[in-house]
Amino acid sequence: MLDPVETRPITAEDVLRRDSPWRECELWDGLPLVREPSGGQAEAVAARIVGPLSLHVREHGLGWVFLSSQGFLLARDPDRMLASDGAYVSKERLPKVPTQGFVPLAPDFLIEVRSPKDTWEQTVEKCGLWMAHGAGVVWAVDPRARKVAVFRADGTSEVLEGMGTASAAPVLPGFGVDLEDLFEGL
Repeated sequence: MLDPVETRPITAEDVLRRDSPWRECELWDGLPLVREPSGGQAEAVAARIVGPLSLHVREHGLGWVFLSSQGFLLARDPDRMLASDGAYVSKERLPKVPTQGFVPLAPDFLIEVRSPKDTWEQTVEKCGLWMAHGAGVVWAVDPRARKVAVFRADGTSEVLEGMGTASAAPVLPGFGVDLEDLFEGL
């Protein structure tokens, strides 16, 4: 006789266990989604955004900036946990960073950079998931096409290709990235 297979949803706590086979996964309604490292241009572009973002947030005492390994717990029972390529959360919404584990809310501002194995549509779709869970501004960034789509909670959006400045307003007034600088040398 075969042993019964465990079929319960995976939880955020399961992902955090040291021996967890799901440590490199996001969760959607209790199901693990594999997050493969993106590498190459995607990581370089993410760093070109997160670096200035971190400086802007620290200079103005606004809150917290997170890298790609930070998970955000968006829903419980079943659990939904996603990770972005870079994110900002205000001190008002998150007075203190958890000692360990996931941030229990959607970021105010975040970036999703198209990885080599993803399509542009998949990248934009993930941005939509973030927006549906309360993100204020989300950038979808495509290093290959040299474009950035900006989505805002008020329903407005814009796509910049090759030139222009992507803005994180109204969440982060004064923070933006020039596309020519962002994609220079790629």
